[in-house]
Amino acid sequence: MRAVKFYGPGKVGLEDIPVPVPRSAEALVKIKYGGICGSDLHIFRQGMFVAKLGETMGHEFSGAVVSAPPSSGLSPGDLVVGDPRVPCGTCAACIAGDTHRCSSLGFIGEVSPGAFAGYLAIAPEKLVTLKGGTDPAQAALAEPLAVAVHACRRIITAAGSGNVLVLGAGPIGLLMAYLFKNVYAVKRVGVFEIDPFRLGKAKEAGADERSADIESLSGQYSCLVDAVGVETVLNKAIGAAAPGGCVFISAIYERTPQTDINTLVSKEMTLVGNNAYSFDDLKEAAALIGSGKYDFRWLVTSIMSAEEAARGFELLTGKEKRDLKILLRFEGE
Repeated sequence: MRAVKFYGPGKVGLEDIPVPVPRSAEALVKIKYGGICGSDLHIFRQGMFVAKLGETMGHEFSGAVVSAPPSSGLSPGDLVVGDPRVPCGTCAACIAGDTHRCSSLGFIGEVSPGAFAGYLAIAPEKLVTLKGGTDPAQAALAEPLAVAVHACRRIITAAGSGNVLVLGAGPIGLLMAYLFKNVYAVKRVGVFEIDPFRLGKAKEAGADERSADIESLSGQYSCLVDAVGVETVLNKAIGAAAPGGCVFISAIYERTPQTDINTLVSKEMTLVGNNAYSFDDLKEAAALIGSGKYDFRWLVTSIMSAEEAARGFELLTGKEKRDLKILLRFEGE
């Protein structure tokens, strides 16, 4: 089977490797689509997270069950998505059941073979089944949608359903904007983004207000979300928040940011981090996709063959953005 491998920053290639042989307690899944994630871009640019070079990449996927233990309840042909998280199982968060807060949380495609391949062996309890007839390309969005579900749930709990400004119109930021408006009934949803293409996508996500000028939005939102992960955007969020407001960080930083803590103090603001998702969040994301009530096709801008993986990474990390979510197709394996 073909597998997309990481060989070092800026180096992604394709190899032919054996189909994995599942252990007695594992299921074998034939991968249909794999999504290039923001975390994959951190790997591509900086080599973050990966345990070793030559690892098979990818943790967003949809696929069909080939085989599974009889006790799993899975049947050959079932359309599934999976929980790719690899928690340590021994830290305080894991013991408490909060595996998304694991002190050394990893993912398949980083610390073990990932889903950018023809087949994946995985524990059946990590799989979620979607109803028949669900579009497998949209199903491949379940993992990033779970990230957005987790963040939105926490934000709604803390800040209510009044108004939210999302800074950054990448896949996670736009999925959050979409959920805020279409699922969680937030009254006013804004998106700040300097890239014209991605700002246009905010309209498809249903944002009420879209702007490349943060000053025009200053003081109008009590809840803001940093969905970018760069110092300037974090400081813009803190500066633009209304007094007493909340800033949620739903991003990974490649460089440690500096900010003026005195601004947080003087405004009596709350700064909150969001990390990954729980298994319940993944099930909720899969249910939203499988319900047929919501259309996420607008998020996918390109579907490429596995042979085009390197080009997909180059497009998503280039200066000129003309793609948002790229899916890699493995159905022909």
